[in-house]
Amino acid sequence: MRIAILTNNTMPAREGIARHVTETARRLQQRGHRVVVLARGRGPGAWQDAAIDGLRVRFYPHFALRPLHHAVDRLPLQAWLDDGADGADVIHVHLPLFPPLRTRRPLIATFHTPMLADTAAISESGLKPILARLNARLFSAAYEQWYLDHATRLTVVSNQVRAELIAGYDASGRGIEVIENGVDTDYFAFAPAADRRREIVCVGRLSWRKGLFRLLEAFALLQPKDALRLVLAGEGPLEPRLRRHAADLGIADRVEFAGFLDRAGVRARLQQAGLFVSPADYEGFPLTLLEAMACGAPVVATRTGPLAGGRLPLPVVAVDPTAESLAVGMGAVLGAPEEAAARAARARAAVESRYAWDRVVDRLERLYLNVSWRAA
Repeated sequence: MRIAILTNNTMPAREGIARHVTETARRLQQRGHRVVVLARGRGPGAWQDAAIDGLRVRFYPHFALRPLHHAVDRLPLQAWLDDGADGADVIHVHLPLFPPLRTRRPLIATFHTPMLADTAAISESGLKPILARLNARLFSAAYEQWYLDHATRLTVVSNQVRAELIAGYDASGRGIEVIENGVDTDYFAFAPAADRRREIVCVGRLSWRKGLFRLLEAFALLQPKDALRLVLAGEGPLEPRLRRHAADLGIADRVEFAGFLDRAGVRARLQQAGLFVSPADYEGFPLTLLEAMACGAPVVATRTGPLAGGRLPLPVVAVDPTAESLAVGMGAVLGAPEEAAARAARARAAVESRYAWDRVVDRLERLYLNVSWRAA
């Protein structure tokens, strides 16, 4: 089968959706499918082709004319579709922030984070969060609704995302299948508790609705303070403000801003971490959560994404989105190492049984074959 996978992210992957695309596309290709990935180019010039992680990647021209850039990007993408879409049997678009594309081919749309829910969760102040919420209402929600209305099949990465689509959009009469994120359980190998440091690790973009100011405040509350360090691995626009906040809290000498880490760097940190923390105001389903569980890092996370709602499907410590609750959760895990190690072992078993990428791709492959057969 010939499969085209479309994302507005850049490649090689630096964020979650592009990593999801890379991991699934590589495995589909290994199973004998012909896969092409379309990713956002770095400028408005001509189309460019590259081989990245063993994949054929086509960079479409990108016009940075905010807030209309996604609508303008539609022009070359629609032309590509009208010209034959590289012979694709199935078109798979990953949202958010992708313009409507009309095609007679089977069209699958995966929602990672509905932008109305995503931007509503931003707790940080400033002009950019206000503009992000306005852009979601004026532009992004309309694009998302178009796919809800026109896609052949709809998938989401968590039950929370499905509930958000039903509550915030018109999804009446549409079946929405949950196909969760995955993890490479061979690459992100389990490391025992004895090899771990007095180090709390958070991996993710240093941007809005990630709860990072809350994390710094929670870290400042932890006792005892000696030899305990916090590592923020990621890049993003809030780094200067976060550094100032750490200084104001008197913890700057114990906080490491590690910058962007590649896949090997993330693995090394997770295999050494005494604790992994996900403090976000909102997530769809963070890949780093699964990677931490695979590596055996004890996990504390706010109740969002796969941890939203009353049922706790993962063996991690879930907390409310406050600095005090986060501090209590982290302190409890660090203060009970044997219990934390046992929970980490159960988490590793959970990702092996349910969240390995091959299991995710099994479901995607069945979906592709189903829509392709119906279109024939």
